[in-house]
Amino acid sequence: MPERFFKLLEIVPSKGRTSREVVFKMNHEIHVWRVVPGEWIYPHIHPYNDDVWYIIQGVGEYFTTVQDKETVKSGDIAVASQGDVHGIFNPGPEDIIVYSVLSPLPIVIQEAPGFEYPE
Repeated sequence: MPERFFKLLEIVPSKGRTSREVVFKMNHEIHVWRVVPGEWIYPHIHPYNDDVWYIIQGVGEYFTTVQDKETVKSGDIAVASQGDVHGIFNPGPEDIIVYSVLSPLPIVIQEAPGFEYPE
């Protein structure tokens, strides 16, 4: 039987770099992200999956389209349904911690059409 209980603050990725930990993967995936100041989770879509983000720490610019952003902060929940553009930029000064639940499996990720990704 898979583990069903986790200590969130013990699984947050290491400080100093943008990264994620996949916590659970059965009927859905749970990710915990750390986004350091000046870095991104680039705008993208999941054509067959929903992706719900809970902002645990920090303030960021959440992409709702390739051009439009909303400010999100600790305590906010952002919901991206199938095909919705989503991503986040961290303007600083503190790290952003995001708890993300994606479903159904398998997870498919694609670039957000029209977004110019940095080289």
